[in-house]
Amino acid sequence: MMKTAFRKSAPPLIPPYQQNGALQLIVATGIGFIAFHFARVFMLIMGKAKEEVFDLTFPNIGLPAFAVWKHKWWTLFTYGWVHTGFFDWISNVIWLYLFASVMQNITNYKQVVPLFVLALLIGGGCYLISSSAGLDGSLVAGNYFLGSQAGVIALGVAALTLAPNYRVHITTGFGIPLVLIVGIFIVLNIIIYLPVHKISALALCGGGIMTGLVYALALKGKARPGEWIYDLLEKLQRFSSPDDKELVEKKSKRRMEILRTMYEPKQGISQQKIDEILDKINDHGYHSLSRDEKDILYRAGKD
Repeated sequence: MMKTAFRKSAPPLIPPYQQNGALQLIVATGIGFIAFHFARVFMLIMGKAKEEVFDLTFPNIGLPAFAVWKHKWWTLFTYGWVHTGFFDWISNVIWLYLFASVMQNITNYKQVVPLFVLALLIGGGCYLISSSAGLDGSLVAGNYFLGSQAGVIALGVAALTLAPNYRVHITTGFGIPLVLIVGIFIVLNIIIYLPVHKISALALCGGGIMTGLVYALALKGKARPGEWIYDLLEKLQRFSSPDDKELVEKKSKRRMEILRTMYEPKQGISQQKIDEILDKINDHGYHSLSRDEKDILYRAGKD
């Protein structure tokens, strides 16, 4: 049985935003929520009827039944970043931050966002398959699903698979088993969405669970499925934005060459002394020179 290096538990840490996949997802879903509902409110203010506002927003963002989705294919990429109401979003944010924080604490932040996005796509795909196969007769035109449940479930299941004994510490010496928290979240989602979406809600949750499980098994097998995206972005950034340090070094080298050409040793002033003064200028600027050093530099450059 191959042993893994994943930690069972660790004290909570808050990494900076650039290295905090949990916080990045909260910001992304928050922007999606605000933009979606701001557009709805704006159209209402402009005099649009509620029915017209609904027809302009939900069908173009939310995930519909398969028969409608064929004409709105992009909704598979948008449904998970928007929520129907504030409390729907804020509750998902709490679970999202919890599971994503545990996940990046066990592995690293580069696995959080890719897993979340992948789970949204696979979970949404399972939702559509259940409706296309006629498994969910409750789905009709005008019934749209919004929310990041599949991604949140995947993060929780992946973290649990990697560290089944992990405990979320509330205070020193007191922690809640992660398995209990993940189980509560899954049961709550089934209870909430099953009456409305029936089989498709189970398919969505199932897709998230399957994605989180497979992703975690890949990580256990020493694979790093999400890091290639960050490596690609880093290469593109280096290509489009040259390294600042390298530019500074080139400028400094060129400056030293020009200064040494201008100030040749004269009047008994050694080359070593000139080099020392030029190095001081390069490191600290001309203002750092003493009066004697400025005088030496002046005499060295004088004809």
